[in-house]
Amino acid sequence: MKMPDIEHEFAVFLHATLNGIFGYALYSSLKVMRKLIPHKKVVVQIEDLVYWIFMGGYLFVQIYHTNNGKIRWYSILGLVVGCIFLWKILLILRKMWKKIYVFVDGKMRKNP
Repeated sequence: MKMPDIEHEFAVFLHATLNGIFGYALYSSLKVMRKLIPHKKVVVQIEDLVYWIFMGGYLFVQIYHTNNGKIRWYSILGLVVGCIFLWKILLILRKMWKKIYVFVDGKMRKNP
């Protein structure tokens, strides 16, 4: 049995990181859609169920193709790193957006 080399492990880690970013982006867009269009609690639960079924199947296929179906610690770490990375980026963008909004709003109120 051949042990995976470090290049392959790093490629799997990067692929898992991208999958984490994709999963978080997909769920974030689902949350944005919920804010734009009010949903009943039952519909939110169905959306969540469909999301998790989709992500479970998607991640299963991705792990199967990238790592022959073996779940390794760096695959899980990559998913978590991808989610945290996108969460931090969105947090920074939200803070920047608020500062820009407050600045523009202040300028608009001073110069009617």
